[in-house]
Amino acid sequence: MGSIIGACLSRGGQEVLLVDPYREHMDRIAAEGLRLTFGAVTETVRMQTCAKPEEAGPVDVVVLLVKGFMSETAIRGAWDLFGEDTFVCTLQNGLGNAETLEGLFPRDRILQGVMHLTGHLAGPGEVVGAKYWTTDIYLGSLAKEGPAATVAKMMAKHLSDGGMVAEAKADVEEDIWKKALVNACLNAPCGVLRLRGGEYFGHPEGRRLAEDIAGEIAAVAAARGIPIDVNAAMIYMEMGTKTRSEHYPSMAQDMKNRRRTEIDSLNGAIAKYGRELGIPTPANDYLTRLVKIIEDNYDAQF
Repeated sequence: MGSIIGACLSRGGQEVLLVDPYREHMDRIAAEGLRLTFGAVTETVRMQTCAKPEEAGPVDVVVLLVKGFMSETAIRGAWDLFGEDTFVCTLQNGLGNAETLEGLFPRDRILQGVMHLTGHLAGPGEVVGAKYWTTDIYLGSLAKEGPAATVAKMMAKHLSDGGMVAEAKADVEEDIWKKALVNACLNAPCGVLRLRGGEYFGHPEGRRLAEDIAGEIAAVAAARGIPIDVNAAMIYMEMGTKTRSEHYPSMAQDMKNRRRTEIDSLNGAIAKYGRELGIPTPANDYLTRLVKIIEDNYDAQF
């Protein structure tokens, strides 16, 4: 995803530096450009790269796209990228990412947003992406006004100039929560059940489980002042699981490949917020427990 966002910013007129410890990927892009495919269109996008942040020095904006549980470690390991005037922008999945950044940066230097894109690494220097929503990226700032809000608008423009449909919004938290709801309803259940979205959501009991998860999330969101239309979310999930019926959600892929998941940024975050607010979230709580048990016993599973 970092390669895709970087490529779009570069096509939109920005000077972009990709930073990733996967040196073969970085070296291939530096030598030959990124081979980026969206649908039937493949093009090569030239960008600078480095595998070590200390090779770069302070930059204007850092876009953070590591998994949520890696945020603080990744930032502290890339501290050379940050100067006094650097903005940091989270486009990560799930909830609580901006809260993590608040512990490291001033509130008025933090941007946040959400992507409606998928992508996978086809090989070193080669990425394949796909769009599945009318607006690809929503951007905003934690402070909602001031310099960070201005930077969010600038980034949205350059992303749009680079081929995405991007929009800057003051109330971007609503979009972050709406996507988190969909991910929480689909990702962990598909991982636990070892099913694709269509098979899980197409089963009557799967749909009932999704309704339970969504209802709890909507209640927690409402208590935090964020409105969510559960019926609209269910319609969206039904459409999505039909059109992408062959797709295993990212958490299911992580569990299949015995990797640590983002459960604490999705269902785990809802269970945590629910406890803090005194709102029962049994479906999200039990699902979180199941995923954690699986994560801790990959080697013992049949």
